[in-house]
Amino acid sequence: MNFKHALSIAVVSAVAGAFAGGAYVAHRAPVVPTRDAKPPAAETDANAHRANGAQPHSPYPDYLSLGGDAPVSFESLRQRASRDPAFLQSLLQRYRNETDPAARGELLSLLNAVSGEEVLRFALSLSASTRAQDERDGLALLSAYSMDRAEVRQTLLAKLEQGGDPQRRTELVAMLTPATLPSEDAAPVVAQLAALARDPDPALRAQAVLQLAQWDDSEQTEDLLHRAILDPSAPVRASAIAGVQGSRLRSDRLKEALLDIAADPASSAADRGAATFALQDFRLNRAEYGIWRRAQAQADADSGEGG
Repeated sequence: MNFKHALSIAVVSAVAGAFAGGAYVAHRAPVVPTRDAKPPAAETDANAHRANGAQPHSPYPDYLSLGGDAPVSFESLRQRASRDPAFLQSLLQRYRNETDPAARGELLSLLNAVSGEEVLRFALSLSASTRAQDERDGLALLSAYSMDRAEVRQTLLAKLEQGGDPQRRTELVAMLTPATLPSEDAAPVVAQLAALARDPDPALRAQAVLQLAQWDDSEQTEDLLHRAILDPSAPVRASAIAGVQGSRLRSDRLKEALLDIAADPASSAADRGAATFALQDFRLNRAEYGIWRRAQAQADADSGEGG
């Protein structure tokens, strides 16, 4: 997958996630200092920097309180937990006993950054809990691990097979990020995603289509992408077009569907622009190239109006 394809998938993954209500990590308790401890000036400056529109340098906070009297550097805690098994065990035990939501949120973010085998075992035990918040936190921790870990993959698939709330299943599907696996190990993931790509819920369909295109390039996936390009749901169409861009799947009917969208003034500007972008990776004859050029000019005009 080249950089442009990876970028397209990343962008539409974010869009699809927004329609789905966010991934499990988004449900963590807020990571804020506990008690009345005041953050150091460095953190205050960083917060002001972010408030002015700058992007944070890390998804993690600069400091944690963890119920103490003064904030402690997040990075120093992460490094200590990574090299000191006893300290890591103390954090795991503290998480088990902690009742304050803010402190639990801080501990969860720290454990997520540490990862490792001990945290993985802890995450699997939490995700197996019948207590909803523990299960959610366990899944948030599992998001730090690759799908080439059989225990992580099997946990997510087992939960998807349980059915239930579409939003919850959409969040689980979003965690099935592609990994390099033997085809026999990838097959259950592909089968589950193919089934969910036909689900009645549009947000779940959109996420399943997007993930499936990254996991599989079989005729079955080409068929599902073609269906999804014609889906009445805008998020599903967007996921399907991005899926085509990010896969090796190229067929005449996928090209024709994209050309129809790009040339149809009744299509939304977003669909036309995405289809036009995806068509750059197809071989076009002279007539098709003419359609593409006109669609590209219109996409540029739409972009200018939007700006």
